[in-house]
Amino acid sequence: MVSTSPKTPTSARTRGIKLEFGQATDPGLDPAKAVNEDSCGYAETAFGHLFVVCDGMGGHAGGKQASDIAIRTIFDHVGTAPVEREPNDVLSEAIETAAGRVFDLGGPATNQQRPGSTCVALLLHDGVAHVAHVGDSRGYAIRGEQVYRLTKDHSMVQELIDSGALSEREAIGHPDSNKITRALGMAPTVDVELRAEPMELNEGDVFLLASDGLTDLVDSDDFLAVIPDHVARNDVPGACAELVALANRRGGFDNITLQLIHVLRASLRAGHTLPQEPSDGVAGSRVATTIDGAPVVSDTVVQEPQFATPPEAPVTGCMAGAPDMQEAPTLIQPAKRRVTTTKPEPPPLVADPVVHRPAGPQPVARPFEPPDHFDPPESEPRSTPTLVYVVVGMAVAISVLLILLLWALFYR
Repeated sequence: MVSTSPKTPTSARTRGIKLEFGQATDPGLDPAKAVNEDSCGYAETAFGHLFVVCDGMGGHAGGKQASDIAIRTIFDHVGTAPVEREPNDVLSEAIETAAGRVFDLGGPATNQQRPGSTCVALLLHDGVAHVAHVGDSRGYAIRGEQVYRLTKDHSMVQELIDSGALSEREAIGHPDSNKITRALGMAPTVDVELRAEPMELNEGDVFLLASDGLTDLVDSDDFLAVIPDHVARNDVPGACAELVALANRRGGFDNITLQLIHVLRASLRAGHTLPQEPSDGVAGSRVATTIDGAPVVSDTVVQEPQFATPPEAPVTGCMAGAPDMQEAPTLIQPAKRRVTTTKPEPPPLVADPVVHRPAGPQPVARPFEPPDHFDPPESEPRSTPTLVYVVVGMAVAISVLLILLLWALFYR
């Protein structure tokens, strides 16, 4: 199931940003996971364009309720926060609040089998992007012909890679790949990893948020093979559908959810005037947000979140009717991924390109930040033949001394 968001009013923080957006979700091919436990949604808020993907854990009703509650709590918190707050602080607090709501869903604190959810969120505002996440749902950026990881998995396999006990290639298909070290709902609070510095938006940037049902089977080479062609045709939803189909062809052993955001224009620089926006060009354009020169809507206006739910269908897509927050889940199955109790501090993020890998379950790479510019490599200094210079200098000095000696003897 694929959907796009409609055109929406704009707030001051999103003024000047023009996006093309699509999202898709699919239960996959495993009959044991016919209930889609993933959730995703989008809304333009007073703090910027907000995109969220959550991957529920707990089996059937438990996992689905966990991701539903998590995503609705995040949008509710961002939608009601005072507009003078910093967007990155509001985003982090929203995910922390969602963690508490999911924890409450699991009943008494002594309950060992609790529903949970991963989360990855992207907030675009004022010409920059903030990325926050918990668990192994991932965020990527595509700039030019390079894919960059924006998040680092909170998982046992990632810890083994960081310690040097496991190489990235050895991590492919590792038996502990389903063990994550951090998730919403495993404890009353959670450490949300938020990138310390926002990424500056460039025209043409593409962002991808996805659950592990996609990233375990589709790698960065596949992203480059599929996404740019669709983006060039203004068909971001088509790219979403093709990536879902590719994951299913390679096994589809988990629920598959992704969001794809193409930045058509970033925010204008200070001091620039807002130009009249040209026509979208074709009927049925999938541009999520445009600037047409109209007066800016008040910051307090918040768009209702747009959720990817198939019409007249049960809860199998990104979102459906909100569950009763006071009602405990009717069935809590063992989590599809086990969560350990260790909560390591997130290491600093570095800007390196993702290593392209062959098809199949993907290892976790280090997170990456697209550079704002590229400096040409400095040329290496040439080696100086110092010994030759010394020998020549000594020969010249000796010659001068001999000439002076002969001159003295001759005139004497």
